[in-house]
Amino acid sequence: MAVSSTYSLKQVQRRLLKSKVLGSLRPKDRITASMEITHRLCSHPVWQDSQVVALYSSLPSEPDTSDIFRLAKASKKTVLFPRVDTDYLRFFIVDKKEDLEKNFLNIMEPRLSCIEALAESIDLILIPGVGFDRQGHRLGRGLGFYDRFLSTLSPRVCRIGLFFSFQEIPKIYTEPHDQRLDLIITEKELIQTA
Repeated sequence: MAVSSTYSLKQVQRRLLKSKVLGSLRPKDRITASMEITHRLCSHPVWQDSQVVALYSSLPSEPDTSDIFRLAKASKKTVLFPRVDTDYLRFFIVDKKEDLEKNFLNIMEPRLSCIEALAESIDLILIPGVGFDRQGHRLGRGLGFYDRFLSTLSPRVCRIGLFFSFQEIPKIYTEPHDQRLDLIITEKELIQTA
């Protein structure tokens, strides 16, 4: 399949999933599902064994990561958040929510006063997305920030996608640069893909 047609198929999937999320997600359901996702994550050995966790600031259409941040800090983990730098993500140490500010995409990211972390220090990275399949493919927002960053990480770094169960589709159309997830956590189950 040609790259341009795969790209077009991904765009169609992305549009359909975004409208599905907007039509399916009530605030109360988001809170309940996010709590279950947080519980599944924090009960997993890979979480318990990690010292440096790369997190992200969730959007209203994504599982809420604020409890994950709070639990990571309570467990004395080093928590990193991404900051967009042109076409790339750079990760910075965040000690408190006040260390975050809105960027040009209206997403909370670390202030420039935060300390940048080396990618080699990451044990576990949590990754957002619009949709997923059971083979570990994820559909992002289409800008490629995470795929570019993930391609630089050691294979030892566990890659976990956090999703609502209704974001699953049978097959995500992929391109050569797309990076797979090792684990997917929804409010209903934990899916091992590797």
